[in-house]
Amino acid sequence: MKKVWERMVPISKIDRRWDIDFWQSQSSNARFNTTWRMLEDFYRIKGKKPNAATLRLQRNIEHIKQAHKGR
Repeated sequence: MKKVWERMVPISKIDRRWDIDFWQSQSSNARFNTTWRMLEDFYRIKGKKPNAATLRLQRNIEHIKQAHKGR
């Protein structure tokens, strides 16, 4: 059975607690899948076709040098 979350409050009483509680109650898979679908929607709205190149995770590489003890 799917759990449905709903909240109706005046705009003046909106806070982030409800959003935080909702997303923390979701599995990491559910959060990742929802984020992925939002990215696909974003590209479609912009008129771009989502594909593996546009939706790949960004990878940054930095040079890391280990300091030697005794110096």
